[in-house]
This record gives sequence, C-alpha cells and structure tokens, in this order.
Amino acid sequence: MWKAVLLLALTVVSVFAWLRDRENPVYPGVQINSKSTGEICSAGIPVYPTSGGSLGFITASHCTDPSGPGNNVYQPNFSWGGDNNWAGFSIDRGTDNPYYEPDRSKPDAAVWVVANRGVSGKVPLRYCGLVDHPLTGVVDDPKDDFEVPSIFKIGRATYCTGTWSKVRLRYDPRYSGSVYAVPISSLRADHTDSGGIVFTITPCGTTICGIQAVGIIIGGIPQGGNWHYVLIQNARYAMDYYGVDLYTGP
Repeated sequence: MWKAVLLLALTVVSVFAWLRDRENPVYPGVQINSKSTGEICSAGIPVYPTSGGSLGFITASHCTDPSGPGNNVYQPNFSWGGDNNWAGFSIDRGTDNPYYEPDRSKPDAAVWVVANRGVSGKVPLRYCGLVDHPLTGVVDDPKDDFEVPSIFKIGRATYCTGTWSKVRLRYDPRYSGSVYAVPISSLRADHTDSGGIVFTITPCGTTICGIQAVGIIIGGIPQGGNWHYVLIQNARYAMDYYGVDLYTGP
C-alpha cells in the first residue's frame, strides 16, 4: 500500500517548476547552463574534493565548457545581460561523446564547482512525493550487469521518474568511462535531464533505510531521440576519475 501511494505521487509532481528556478543553495536536479550556446542540463551528484576545497556536483561533460578560461557555470541559465546567474565553474576532463571517444577512460562527466551560492547535499525527494533525504552511499561499478532494488532520477525536464520495482542495469562497453543502460519504461528521461542524478532507494517499512547514488543521465539509445534506453554514467567511476567524495551535508 505504501509503495502504491508513492507511485501515485510520482504522477503528480510534474506541476512544480522549482527545478528550473534560481536556487540558493543549489541541490541535485536543478537546471544549469554552462555553454553560452544554450546547453541546458541538470545538476547531478553532490561532491567535495578528497583533498579539501569547494563543494560542487558531478554533472555531464557534454553540458559544460572545457576546463580553462570561460568555463563558467550558470544557474539556472546563461545571462546575456550580465553574470547575475553565475554559479561557479567547471572542471572538465571528460568527453562530450563517450560512444566515439578514443580514450576509453574518459567518462561523460565533469565537476561543477559551485560559487556565489551554497550547496545542499540532500536529494530533493519532494519531487517524488517524499521527504528530502541525504545520500548514504554510492553503488559499485562491477563493469557487468547488476540489479538495484529501485531506481529514480531527478532532472529539470521530467522531474522525478522511476520505479519501486527491481531493475537490471545493463553494462554497455561500447561507451567510454563506465556506462549502464536502463529501459525508459523504468526510468523516463529527456534531453535536458542530462547530468541529473540517478539513485536507488532502500525502503524500511514507511521510512527510508538508505539512498545510494547510481550515476548521472548522459543520453539514450537510439542517439537521435525517441529513446528506448536511458544511459547512465556510473557514479563511482566518475567520482574516482575526478578524485571527489560524496557530499551529504544539509
């Protein structure tokens, strides 16, 4: 009964638009814009450098400018009239297209280092009809098919989607980094959800035992649109690649 109520809630939260507004502090799923060409995406997994430093998020590499001068990130969008929406910068050593990337170690992942506002490490489960909750861990990266007890994502295009049913993530070695595919029937997503957080919830009766980061949305199959599968860049791989840890703060 509890799951049935939650599934009903998932069908009504799309009326809210706050993921597309200016936010402070920022949190997983909010709209971001890095490239002045108009690439709109979503914030992903909250992280901090293992050596200490500023908080930020793992997001998709194809959503950001290359590292170096001009690699600003805006939230919610690039402002032609000034930098009122400036929200930090990107560290991007990833790839914009993991299917054609010759360096197979590069993930479609970058780090948005947040500035000019705060960071919340809580997953905004209110978009799923639940109470916001911090992440409690990160799933493994077995480089093989594996199963999670549930799967959800939050992104600026389709908000919270997912299923309470068990889902098998299929490892796809055609992509660089570490990419897994999930049927869109289990995890609906669209283009500007790119970079958005994917997670699994372990329920304990009417409460939550834990929430683990699975990865970030990077696209779908077929590549041209009308996706049958959603592609996820594995969280553990992306975090290890950039040397960052999970942030679970307020």
